[in-house]
Amino acid sequence: MAAAMIAPQAKPWINAINAYTPGKATSDDGRVLIKLSANENPLGCSPGATAALAEARSTLARYPDPASNALREALGAAYHLESEQIVCGTGSDELLNLIAMGYAGAGDEIIYVRYGFSVYDIAARKCAANVVIAPDKDYGTDVDALLALVTDRTRVVFIANPNNPTGTYSDEGEIARLHAGLPEDCVLVLDQAYGEYLEDDGPAAFDLARRHDNVIITRTFSNISGLAAERIGWAYGEPG
Repeated sequence: MAAAMIAPQAKPWINAINAYTPGKATSDDGRVLIKLSANENPLGCSPGATAALAEARSTLARYPDPASNALREALGAAYHLESEQIVCGTGSDELLNLIAMGYAGAGDEIIYVRYGFSVYDIAARKCAANVVIAPDKDYGTDVDALLALVTDRTRVVFIANPNNPTGTYSDEGEIARLHAGLPEDCVLVLDQAYGEYLEDDGPAAFDLARRHDNVIITRTFSNISGLAAERIGWAYGEPG
């Protein structure tokens, strides 16, 4: 009798992840659709970026600098940050996943606020962490409600600030209060994919990360820079 075939099986926590379903890019008749939920820049990227991409075609056969040194130095100069504390990735999505995998695992907890970025949930489940969803307050972050959920197993807290799609924002004081209430071994991730849209408090998050080794800021070139197709994200922090 032939042996029964046993197919490879993914880990159960991987099988439990709900697949991300993006919005349609084109209609059934081929027309390009504008996906408001994706916040793709309707103006596109700058002429300078277009020219730089065209020039880069001559080097497509070469592997890029894995450390992204030129970009990190440019970001450091533009935002007055230490370039050695900047990490670049394939969009901020990759960085959010790496943070979850780097700091949490089976039995640990990752907290995010309801109506937050869907990648937080996926990143937590990929590393077998327990997902804890904090209730919102008027579609934004309720600091007290979130802190009430923190336990000695909490390893990462994801906060989208400003948040898409709700348009909510927690000011510098609220974020500082949240951070002060977290254990020192818990990483606070401030996802600032829309940080360039802030009129005030923009540098405050970087200052918080500079002062504490359990704060990481993530940003992206996808939205305001109109470079979604290039998948360029970056993070800043001083992890211990």
